[in-house]
Amino acid sequence: MELALPERFDTRQALRYLGISTEEPDSATRALLRRAERTLRAAAGPRAVAVRAARDDISPYLQGNDILRHLEGCGSCVLLACTLGAGVDAALRAAGASDMAYAVVLDALASVAVEQTADAAEQTLRNEEREEGQFLTGRFSPGYGDYPIAVQNDLLRLLDAPRKIGLCATPAHLLTPRKSVTAVLGVAGHPVTGRRAGCANCALRERCAYRKEGKTCE
Repeated sequence: MELALPERFDTRQALRYLGISTEEPDSATRALLRRAERTLRAAAGPRAVAVRAARDDISPYLQGNDILRHLEGCGSCVLLACTLGAGVDAALRAAGASDMAYAVVLDALASVAVEQTADAAEQTLRNEEREEGQFLTGRFSPGYGDYPIAVQNDLLRLLDAPRKIGLCATPAHLLTPRKSVTAVLGVAGHPVTGRRAGCANCALRERCAYRKEGKTCE
């Protein structure tokens, strides 16, 4: 699945990742964001792959109570993987070697960009399923709640992601290229929402800086 970067990056979300007020970032921060956007548009090669499977066929990879709750009422699943590509990793390494302030901003904007890209891929899948009278839950990724991150490697294998989009995982189950997403979505013949990803399901909830300030990252 070929994808395009979003027409506009969600810079407000990038600022949240950076811990900077979204109301009025200073001129230096705005300049770094513009520079980061130019870099991403030049370096990124967003791609995605998706596979539909019967839930029973992939049950060994649906471990934990949270993913099962997310898929309640769903007889099938869509496995999805998205990546911005190796060019973004190279750009991040280059920035880290020369300008750490810029590298931090670039990393935050790249994180936003891959989520927006995954949103676009999800919407494409949602439209395709709707034409068949089917409905999708939202995305649920390894690492959410008690869904083990170790499943990452299995999902990539089922998707043939290393060959199709160049997306792999390290022995520690970290995605490479870094700015990538894997997820499971439930499919049903009636409207479904699944279990929303959020603070209650986040592994960082106990030490989240946003929650300490009474805020969320959404």
